[in-house]
Amino acid sequence: MAESAINGLVKMVNQIALNMAANGTDEEVVEQIAQHLGKFWSSSMKQAIFEHLELVKTELLPLAYKALLQLRDD
Repeated sequence: MAESAINGLVKMVNQIALNMAANGTDEEVVEQIAQHLGKFWSSSMKQAIFEHLELVKTELLPLAYKALLQLRDD
């Protein structure tokens, strides 16, 4: 996947994390983000960001990164 597409996914997951940040404890928010991504992101979107996760780790908000790890490891 092109770098610009990965950057777009990073931007989206960070926006989701920001929008959900006030919805409870960090653990609850991580779960909500992971559920949202699992429900609304296509398999190809998830696979693409998982393949580049370590490269974009520093660009992700901590809650977004934790949610992606949780989703990947489920």
